[in-house]
Amino acid sequence: MENPSLDAYQQVFGLACIANRAGGYHGTGTDLQLQLQYELSFYLNGVPPVEVMGQTKPSVADKSVTSTLGDWRLVWGPALIEETDQNGKPTGVADNALFVAHCDAVAYPGGPTLPTYVVAIAATNPASLYDWETEDFSVAQVVNWKNYNPAQFSPSAYNGTDPYISNGTATGIKILLGLISPSNAASPDTTLEAFIASLNPDRKSAIVFCGHSLAGALSPTLALYLKEQNKLNAFDISLVYPTAGPTPGESAFASLFNSTFPPLPQGWVAQTGDYQSWNTMHWNTLDVVPHAWQEADLQQIAEIYGQSTNFLTKETLNTLQRLLIKRAATSGATYTRIQNQSLPGTLQHSDRSTAKISTPPKTMKDYITQLILQHVNLYSGIPAYQDSPAVKGLILPQPLPQPVYKHDKKLVPGVKAVTELEMIIRIMEQILAWIASYAASVDGTRVKEEQRNGNKK
Repeated sequence: MENPSLDAYQQVFGLACIANRAGGYHGTGTDLQLQLQYELSFYLNGVPPVEVMGQTKPSVADKSVTSTLGDWRLVWGPALIEETDQNGKPTGVADNALFVAHCDAVAYPGGPTLPTYVVAIAATNPASLYDWETEDFSVAQVVNWKNYNPAQFSPSAYNGTDPYISNGTATGIKILLGLISPSNAASPDTTLEAFIASLNPDRKSAIVFCGHSLAGALSPTLALYLKEQNKLNAFDISLVYPTAGPTPGESAFASLFNSTFPPLPQGWVAQTGDYQSWNTMHWNTLDVVPHAWQEADLQQIAEIYGQSTNFLTKETLNTLQRLLIKRAATSGATYTRIQNQSLPGTLQHSDRSTAKISTPPKTMKDYITQLILQHVNLYSGIPAYQDSPAVKGLILPQPLPQPVYKHDKKLVPGVKAVTELEMIIRIMEQILAWIASYAASVDGTRVKEEQRNGNKK
């Protein structure tokens, strides 16, 4: 087979993008898992058939994909989880998802050609309140990494010495390690950890952990956990390729990760592309998400796309910024990025769902639409549309091909697609809910202070 057009960094990032595909749907956890598995069958070889969609045998990846992405085979999963909300009601979305793919020969720029396993972790699902609240934004409490046990842990006071991760990151790792490949999936009825332990890879082989957004924090943390537990010893090379992630922990944790996973394996030659470094979090300078949770970066998010001339929008964004700074500061820890590389973002002025995006943002819709473009589309490129030319991505030149199926069946029964406009509205609703909660807490604190002051008089 001829070499794919994407290099190893881009192939790994492409697999991370595919892991995110379950995030575009509503349905039960079972149906969403089948939907993700069905879509993987377009991109990967060996995906077990989804019988409800008319498949009868393991997949052969589409030629348009293999010429670009390479010849990858699904070897574990996909597995995902639909959580329940605070009232015990199922969320109706994929809150976390994960799969493992294998390629017999990956040519690493500046390094050797190696058999490679890729652990691809899904990003934040914009429709998942669970992701937002329980994993992404749960940073007011921290967990001591020195005694972290994913099966059973609790937040503790920051002691200023040990490495710590956010409570949200700790929760995310617990969920990932608890996922079980379903009976209809690859390597059924096994956890990721058990699957890795069962492998007997070639002496010269690699394993790569990757993920975008939330998974940009989870992938390096999961890799470090498994490395410290001696679960990756069978591999000659262990790498991480996180993108657009918030900080998983504070400065001591970042230092620990950096020393355990240096940017380049010994003897490999450094590459010149901005996106071409391993064990390094790559982030778009105009992406809001990786500005969390370092305080200096959080102070930029209200005006990252320019200061709004609309009073209500301006005050909403300023309040959101204060809320996020307060959440990060409450832990007492100094959140710090792992080793990272910035990628030069460019403001976008239109997308497929709106004629124009005002810059600076006049409305919250302008801000959220720009945020989604910068956080998702700019990494993988934007195809030409009507009068708008194609925009080259910061990592992929253009998005991977969209699935095409023989019987034109697109959705598993019971699954409903989520539109981009629905996602924008959902994010705006969540931001406004946070702001309302923050304002209520501030007002409550002010009343209590006034009451205390009155009693003193």
